[in-house]
Amino acid sequence: MTFSIVARQGEAYGVAVASKFLAVGAVVPGARVGVGAVATQSWARVAYIPDLLARLEAGESADSAVESVTAMDPGRATRQVGVVGRASAATFTGDECVPWCGGLARTDAGGETAYAIQGNILVGPQVVDEMERAWLGSARATFPQRLLAALAAGDAAGGDSRGRQSAAIYAVEPGAGYDRCGVAADLRVDDHTEPVRELGRLLDEWEMYFGRPEDVQPLEDHLASEVRRLLTRLGHEPGDDGVEAALAAWAGEVNYESRLAPGGIDRRVLAALRAAAGDPAR
Repeated sequence: MTFSIVARQGEAYGVAVASKFLAVGAVVPGARVGVGAVATQSWARVAYIPDLLARLEAGESADSAVESVTAMDPGRATRQVGVVGRASAATFTGDECVPWCGGLARTDAGGETAYAIQGNILVGPQVVDEMERAWLGSARATFPQRLLAALAAGDAAGGDSRGRQSAAIYAVEPGAGYDRCGVAADLRVDDHTEPVRELGRLLDEWEMYFGRPEDVQPLEDHLASEVRRLLTRLGHEPGDDGVEAALAAWAGEVNYESRLAPGGIDRRVLAALRAAAGDPAR
């Protein structure tokens, strides 16, 4: 009753999923830093997640791991699962999954990326095809954004034939996330009329709060003067310790600490500062 993408990009692993089902993120996705990612769906078997991740960690390929766990499952005909490991990807659709159902799995020649895309009770195979197209066409985006792009393409292609209800992204990467804990994204929209769109809004907020600095500009000359003026307008007038210290105080107040960069200002922090100060010139 679901469509999903399970993918790896470098050291990042993750799952994006949507369904006409309450809280799909509580059931389908799983991932482990340095190991792999799994999506279990249709008549989902949640125990597949730790079992498959353990096999991947032990060195099994995705194909071998899927073959092993499904062979031992008397309910395998109703299962659907996608798996990505360090150098492989696999998808499985049981014979009793409700049409349209199916999937594909690919690993690029250089081994930098791999993905498995699958779904059941879909409007047709175009959902999977469009998800793959979006994944391949979004290589310059962040890893969670690529997962979302694929999910949004599947949703736009018709997605679950019964409608929409929930969506989720779970992604891991060494050093990512709050306190560099390794969680690159962990977001769920459990019950919503437009869950994929809402998931996109949340991901944008997540990356603002927990993302790393990007497009950092040095706090010098005209930019330093502008930032000083904006901070003063917001009640954080720089003192003897300078503009950078005042910026850090404001960023701490609005929870943007993860995007602070020594000697400079992150592009998105600068945009947020301008917006907060109501700068009419921007």
